[in-house]
Amino acid sequence: MRLKHGTLILVAFLLLGGSKAPLAVQQGSLDELLNRAGTSVTRFLDHMNSVTCREEVVQEKLNAKGKAEERLQSSFDYLVLLQSQGSEPQLYESRQPVKEARSKKTVSLLVSNGFATELLIFHPFYQPSFTFQRLPDVQINGKTFAQVHFLHVKGRPTPAALQLGGRDYPLSLAGTARIDPASGAVEHVATDLEISMEDLGLKSFHTEVDYTPITFAQQEGAFWLPNEATIEVASASQHWKNIHRFIDYHRFSVTTTQEVDVGKIKQKEDK
Repeated sequence: MRLKHGTLILVAFLLLGGSKAPLAVQQGSLDELLNRAGTSVTRFLDHMNSVTCREEVVQEKLNAKGKAEERLQSSFDYLVLLQSQGSEPQLYESRQPVKEARSKKTVSLLVSNGFATELLIFHPFYQPSFTFQRLPDVQINGKTFAQVHFLHVKGRPTPAALQLGGRDYPLSLAGTARIDPASGAVEHVATDLEISMEDLGLKSFHTEVDYTPITFAQQEGAFWLPNEATIEVASASQHWKNIHRFIDYHRFSVTTTQEVDVGKIKQKEDK
């Protein structure tokens, strides 16, 4: 990946270190937990299909000391539409600029899309593409979460890709997720590259995505929705960090009506 000044590279989650994790005995089987998580992710897609929000994006180009040498902030009206055909989820991510910053410098920046849906790893379609291990539970703010380590199986479908020069290069990921053991809701996902992509110039790739329960007026229960996603990517000579924050959620609904020309129908009946 030989970047020129002003070049954009795109990492997409179609929108990790690979060390072996210890296996721990927990209450409830791993299969039961994965089934609940799969059901929860399917419900998540339905929820995402009925909400809109504001997405605040920070793009940083970092220097050798990890300090930002270029920083852009943008804001978008954001929504995800589910257009599935068959068992594979097909998602369309829409961004309408509210405030879109443009760099005055010729500095390469990272474009990252689709990370709101990183929990697709646990969708029933993608689960067979990963191996899973149950880790010790953790407590955060007094609540217990199950931890699951996942590892992509080489050659199987993956929901993440690196886009370079108009081509998609599937990303083989490994990482850890925190899951509510009762509901199966995914609260946090962290990933890294499992298989090196240094031949394409990708030295490291790390993500952290948090989800949080959101409640709406006249809606029973909470929707678990994206809260923040951090993506950090490095090549041999360059380093980027993007932060996506999802705020100000609103529910919406779409209704359609169809008008029928009764006169034409009557004419056909008379014939």
